[in-house]
Amino acid sequence: MTNLLPLLAALAIGVGAAVQTSMVGAMGRERGAAEASWLSLLATVTGIAVILGVRALRADGVALPAPFDRWPVLVLIAALTLSVLALSTRGLPLYFAGTGLFAIAFLIGAGSLGPKLGVALFLSATIGGQVVGALVIDQIGAFGAAAIPLTPARLGGVAILLAGVMLVRLGH
Repeated sequence: MTNLLPLLAALAIGVGAAVQTSMVGAMGRERGAAEASWLSLLATVTGIAVILGVRALRADGVALPAPFDRWPVLVLIAALTLSVLALSTRGLPLYFAGTGLFAIAFLIGAGSLGPKLGVALFLSATIGGQVVGALVIDQIGAFGAAAIPLTPARLGGVAILLAGVMLVRLGH
């Protein structure tokens, strides 16, 4: 039971990954797959630079070699990537600029929850969350995608997948 909160966090990270996938798909329909990936990556780098910049200002610091352990450098990186992101997302809904923030949750989760849960449980939980999130996204046709109705077979598939997550957890 001690790993229940990290497990739920991994499931939530998976739901976020499903949202990110849907958003990248929507941007891909609008601009192309490589361009959508570029936009998402810019948001990820911007967000990580902000997180590290804040940590560099605090007592815990940043465990990166100089000059990337200094807050002015990290703020400069965040400002540059944010500027490029703003230019690159012109003509798209504003919320697409945040697409890469979901990747930050996955990456930080992998670094912090992966060691606690084990790689197999972390990944199976995030994949379970992705599929649960994807079913909801498909049902409502989020971000301009065609709606795909929820069916008993699709629900059964998710139930089996989540049962697999629990089996991985029990075998842990």
